[in-house]
This record gives sequence, C-alpha cells and structure tokens, in this order.
Amino acid sequence: MLRRCCVLCGGLLAACLLLAAAVAPATAQGFLEATRGVPLPGNGPRAYVNIIIDDLVNLDLWTQLVTDCDAFGIKTTLALNTAKTTPDDYARLAKAVAGGHEIANHTRDHVSVAPGGAVKLRYYDAKITAAHAVVDQGKGVLRIMAGDNPQPVAELDLSENGHNQTLKQLVDALNNVRGVVATLGDPYYANIQSRFLLEKDNTDIYFKNGFAPLFVNIPANARYEIEGAKHDIETGLPGFVCRSMVYPFLVSDPASRQVARELGNDCGRVGTAGNAALGAPGGYDLYQIYAVKPRDAFGTNASAPEFAAKVAAFLKKLKEVGGVCCLYSHGPDEFTNEQWRALLPLLAKDKDVAYVTLNDLSTFVRKTAQLRDGKYYLPQSGK
Repeated sequence: MLRRCCVLCGGLLAACLLLAAAVAPATAQGFLEATRGVPLPGNGPRAYVNIIIDDLVNLDLWTQLVTDCDAFGIKTTLALNTAKTTPDDYARLAKAVAGGHEIANHTRDHVSVAPGGAVKLRYYDAKITAAHAVVDQGKGVLRIMAGDNPQPVAELDLSENGHNQTLKQLVDALNNVRGVVATLGDPYYANIQSRFLLEKDNTDIYFKNGFAPLFVNIPANARYEIEGAKHDIETGLPGFVCRSMVYPFLVSDPASRQVARELGNDCGRVGTAGNAALGAPGGYDLYQIYAVKPRDAFGTNASAPEFAAKVAAFLKKLKEVGGVCCLYSHGPDEFTNEQWRALLPLLAKDKDVAYVTLNDLSTFVRKTAQLRDGKYYLPQSGK
C-alpha cells in the first residue's frame, strides 16, 4: 500500500512539474501583462512609440495620417516597398519627409527576406522509379532529371533576364512539364527572384502525392531586396538617408538581419514577437522591434469606453517597463483614418510618451542603453 502511494505521489509530482513548465510565461519577447522591465532613466519621456503604416498601396491613408499627426506634434513612418513607386509618389513623400516624417525600407518587391521552402514540387511517372531536381547556379538553370539512369526531362532558365525571373513564373513553367506538379511555398513568395534558389545537386522529387521543397539563398535574396529599396528611396528623395528596416510579413532571421545591418540599417521592425521593453532584463534587440496593430490592442470601436481604457492601460504598462515599440497598420480595412483620428488625442494626452519616427526611436535606444552581445541593456536593469 505504501509503495502504491509513493508511486501515485511521484506521478502527481511529475505531472505538476510538466504542467508548470507548460504554462511558464516567455520572458524574452512580446508585450504582455507579464512583461518585466524597469522604467527609462532620466527625466525625459517614460516610453517611446513609433506610429507606422506599411506598404505603398496605403500611401493615401498615410498622407492623411501625417496631416492628422502634425496637429499633435507626432512624427510617423511609412514602410515603403519601392518597385511600383512613381515620381508623383516621391513628390508626396518628399513633403512628408520635409516635415520630419520618415520613409523606411520595406524591400523592393514586398517579399519575405527570410522565406522557408520557396517552391514545392514533385515528379511522378509510373514507368520509372526515380526523379530529382538540380539547381545549377553556375549555369543559371533548374533541371528536372528522371529515370533509373537519370536523363533531363526539362531545363528551366533561372537567369535575371530570362523567362522565369520570378518564382511565380518558374512555378507556372514547371507545371507545363509533363509529370511535374509545382506550387509556391507561400503565395507571398511569388515575386522572389528565381535566380536566388539555393544551389542543390540532387533533391529527390519522386512522389505520387507529396512534395519536396527548394530553398532560397536568404542572404542573396535579402541583399537584393533591401539594397534595391534603399537605392530607390534615396534616389527618389535626394538628401534623405534610409536607415530603418521593416521586414515584410513580419519575418526575419539572423542572416537577413545581418544583411540589414551591413546595408546601413540602424534598426528593424517585426511584429508581436519582437522586443517592446528596453528595460527588460533579457535585453533589447534593435533589429527585432515589437509592433502591434491598434485594432488588436484597443479594438475598432473608438467611441466605446473600453477603447480609451485599453489605450491608457497600454501606455501605463509601457512606462512601467521602459517601453520602446511601434503601433502599425495597413489600409482602411484594418484601421481607417477616422479611427486614427479618434486614437491620436488619446495617445497625445499622455505627455510622458514620445511619438517619434522609427529611426528616432532607434537613436534614443543607442544613446540611452549599453550594447552587449548584440542587445541593448539599461544600466539599472541589473544585467
């Protein structure tokens, strides 16, 4: 009986330990009620917030937001993907920049700088038992090889000026090859350049139902997209230096963030998995800055009492933990100009919070905190 009791207690203890591990809150990233941190030092603002709109297609909304923000002395940022930006667009952007607002790098083609499996494909023919794909960067081609004694079934051009410049064009061409079925790893990978497929001499693609992935050379893709956008912005806005990065689809990885650094970006913004508290004991990564949508943080009914209460609680928490982060949105389907106009007075009412551009936010962090091992720490955070 005693032995059975001990076994039972031991089992309960193990279960409790597993449960505790499962519910232990993450402390390194995000912004939750459990987020820990110390207040910002000195007598200046208690928190820093960047208001930012993503994507060229939302230029009209941002232009109106700039006007509305100017009434409160708030400076904003537009994350610009540049491939389709016109001279007229740059003329409008120049007026905002002259007023102290900012244009951030959102890549040239609005594609992920750190995609996963970019293309998924398979080859099947009941008459054979093997097939593989070869990405030959030296010759700029993708070969489909089939048969027990592999023979080329197709050779597709991956060159910069070829017929399959983008992954979408490549997938369409692959689906015209008998026996091949191909798809994008994600619809948002459509405009990634095919020439950045990673060199691979033998990817097994012989499946009746499954798929095999082909991957992208992440540093090469990121460099092309970030460098291209930086050149476009600085050419379109003479005298302006673009120093802020906003990763499309909130996605980055160590390799793409390193490219952003090398190309002169002082910071990078992600989403709700980023860093919100400069005073956090685990440090603050300037290339993974937290951003949340107003609709998700406060709701969309600006006339509701809980809307103002959520704004106040958000700002209160930021000030407690040395908050340095972003409020971002896209077009009016997420948050309209009317909703922004209702939100701005609630933000501006808190005089202990500074509303600045993304680059000014970065400048504050660099001047205030100490850099160690790639992260910034406040002196009083205990690290």
